[in-house]
Amino acid sequence: MKVIRTQTSEMFFDEHGILHKTVIEDCHLDLDTLKESDKVTRELTKGKKVLMLYDARNHFTITEDAMEHAQKDIFSKQRIATAIVSTKTGIKITVDYMNNIMKSPVPIKIFTTKKEALKWLLTFKEKTSKKKAIHKAKA
Repeated sequence: MKVIRTQTSEMFFDEHGILHKTVIEDCHLDLDTLKESDKVTRELTKGKKVLMLYDARNHFTITEDAMEHAQKDIFSKQRIATAIVSTKTGIKITVDYMNNIMKSPVPIKIFTTKKEALKWLLTFKEKTSKKKAIHKAKA
């Protein structure tokens, strides 16, 4: 497994094709560092939408403009679904805001363990596989 590191995160694809991204302890995400990390992520995914497991358990800070960019230009445009692993109240509030106020077009859910997050993400892989099988059967 090849791990890619940016100023703010480490990422890799697992055996299921799910992109795992872990925020680096005590990093600060401003708009520039978020865009740099996003650029590397886009290169790694070749611009395709992916299932993402984002481990946000480490301590980090994020600016308001970086958070807005993440909501508008990353989560909704580059993901099939995003599972965030965290027990932090601030992260839970943000995910709730994205789902209920911003009406995220892409499923985003928070979990306390990677195991739960991975199980949820794999349900999207199953749905995608079933859709492909039905499409092939019709052809």
